[in-house]
Amino acid sequence: MLSKDLEIGFIGIGKMGKALAVALATHGYSVTACYSRSATSTSELKELLPRCFITSTAQEVVDRTNLVFITIPDDLIQSYVQDLGVNENQGIVHCSGSLPRSILNNANSKTRFTGMFHPYQTLAGIDSPAAAVGRLSGITFAIDAEGWLLDQLISFGESLDSRTIHVPASDLGIYHSSAVLVCGFLATLLHCAISLWEEMGHNKDDAMKAILPLATSTLSNIGNLGVLPSMTGPIYRGDIATIENHISSLISRTPQIVDVYTSLFQASLPIAQQLGADSPTISALETLIKDTLERKLKCAG
Repeated sequence: MLSKDLEIGFIGIGKMGKALAVALATHGYSVTACYSRSATSTSELKELLPRCFITSTAQEVVDRTNLVFITIPDDLIQSYVQDLGVNENQGIVHCSGSLPRSILNNANSKTRFTGMFHPYQTLAGIDSPAAAVGRLSGITFAIDAEGWLLDQLISFGESLDSRTIHVPASDLGIYHSSAVLVCGFLATLLHCAISLWEEMGHNKDDAMKAILPLATSTLSNIGNLGVLPSMTGPIYRGDIATIENHISSLISRTPQIVDVYTSLFQASLPIAQQLGADSPTISALETLIKDTLERKLKCAG
């Protein structure tokens, strides 16, 4: 069944559904039917894909297509698919990075072809077909499926100029944690950095003007040099005095950031050792962390 002639449908056309539907259509696939409870979402998709039929029910998407993407919030997927009647040769795929494809099995479904197709990418801010294609190009998709559907998901990745990797159900917790660290928690980290600039009396715009070039340069260095050669800062220099000043300032002025700083500090110690920090330096850093945690407990008490 591997073909660009498949009729593809989407149930749910939020950020994920809209971006993937538009990207696949732009690359020549037939996205023929979509369903959403949101009138705004259906209106936006109709503008982007005027040939796509907007159905009045989710089952109608299944009835009109060979392959259905379920692109709704993760916590709704299992209950939502229970009422769908899927034929034995149809494919049904979700785009969650944290749920196994087995969640798509239900008493009404006769198909053996369930799958996962998750972009390791953020999809916020997509407002045009070009943006959708660009955001889903050159990335990694985590996939899990069997038979013709596995081949089809690999083909989707190739068409989008991206790569696919197989992630079994047993690895999903680790895989998705990685994505959250890179995307969600990176944004959290930058939010913490902005709050420190605000503590100095600067507004968010001024903070962003300072922070973004540094963050962008760091990511560029990682891409060009690798992670370990891009490690910088007082921990990797063994600069105890500077770290002590950081911690004292954070405890006295922004105590809500102390746990973030010390957690990253602790995560950095094995890396510092790997980069050649000697045993006395590592011991001094470990002692500093221990003392910091004790100070924080005293302040809290």
